[in-house]
Amino acid sequence: MHEQFAPLSDEMFRQNLARIWNEVEQLAVAGEFLNVEGGSVEQVRDYRLRLHHCANYAAAFTTFATADRPMRILELGCGSGILSAAFARLMPSDWTLYATDYSSRLIESARTRYQFANVRFECININDLKPDFLKNFDAVMFLEVIEHLVAQEVVTLFSRLYSGLTAGGMVVISTVDRSPFKRQFSGYAPHKIEYRYATLHDFLNNKEKNPFEQVEIFRLTSRRIVQEAVRSEDRGGYFLNRLVGLVNRITQRQRGLVSSTARIVNFLFRVYDRFMPKKRFNVEEYLKEVRFITRQPELFGAESFSLVAILRKMPDKI
Repeated sequence: MHEQFAPLSDEMFRQNLARIWNEVEQLAVAGEFLNVEGGSVEQVRDYRLRLHHCANYAAAFTTFATADRPMRILELGCGSGILSAAFARLMPSDWTLYATDYSSRLIESARTRYQFANVRFECININDLKPDFLKNFDAVMFLEVIEHLVAQEVVTLFSRLYSGLTAGGMVVISTVDRSPFKRQFSGYAPHKIEYRYATLHDFLNNKEKNPFEQVEIFRLTSRRIVQEAVRSEDRGGYFLNRLVGLVNRITQRQRGLVSSTARIVNFLFRVYDRFMPKKRFNVEEYLKEVRFITRQPELFGAESFSLVAILRKMPDKI
């Protein structure tokens, strides 16, 4: 028997986005950059980037809300945990979120700051996932993480997820959409592969790489967010990403410098953030034009800032 899902609603998505944004605004933020990849999204003054990430969580929340049962959700790569906590505060009382990351430092910080009954933070490496563990969940949330993995790592992860999830299980993926940019790669050192609609479509629909029977790829669009993202990259963002990559490569070769990597990267991002022009951020103006495109998403490349993929494990046919 196939599980019933309600149609995805663009209006409901925007409502969820506004709610998640408001929750993030109210939650405690770490006083220092905890992540050597440049800090957690809530710690920089680029509110456009923060809204981008909130939109990914709103898309996942809207997707899960279409199911006709309580959801037990596993998150892989929760980072600082603030977006996970905001997501959890919106969840119905019979939902649960098990938020994980490979970084013990990030998880320890999240446990201290976000103590809510329906979310649990644990340090887990995706390479350690076991099928028996995955059977405890109805869905997996994998937001802005796939680009940090090489193709074979993604293939291996999909195989594990498919083997562990029961029939009807689903995976929601988001990743930045490179379609509007003139460069195929942002230069951001921790990213291994960055996707456009066509490349993600081809990858996810290759049965040798992805065993999930049902694949849907949607887009999050906003002309304003895309224009600002492209402008930011062209006005020093690409150079900064390359510089941080160079710093990482140098410090990795020198044992005595490894412990200084976080401080160096922290400094570079803070300098860049301070010198970027700032203006008053009116979130309501942005929310008016953000869309969750589920019909003919292939036509919206110029306005797309994020790709959202939904993978479902279908019941065996009798």
